[in-house]
Amino acid sequence: MVDSNIPVGSGYEIQPARESFVKTVAPGAGEDVSKVAFEEVLRDSIQNVDKIQLDASEAIQKMITTDTGRVAEVMTAVEKADIAFRSLMQIRNKLVDAYEELMSMRL
Repeated sequence: MVDSNIPVGSGYEIQPARESFVKTVAPGAGEDVSKVAFEEVLRDSIQNVDKIQLDASEAIQKMITTDTGRVAEVMTAVEKADIAFRSLMQIRNKLVDAYEELMSMRL
């Protein structure tokens, strides 16, 4: 059913799904899908967060030692590290919750 409050030509029309998008989201049964181990994804994420935090530390040390006055760049690096760490902690919390739920099902 079409909502009559949405004007025609407003960008809300339903567009047919593009074939590449459909293949990315829901690959067909006959297609070869590369499988990445969950352990690898988790390890790469942790290493990425660690690198971001090291970059922030280096930016702080550079600002202190060279006194270049690039405070905005340092603050951006620190905020980026903070967001990455918080995101990783949320993933960890969700994994722990899922593990605890699975363990409660076994009992």
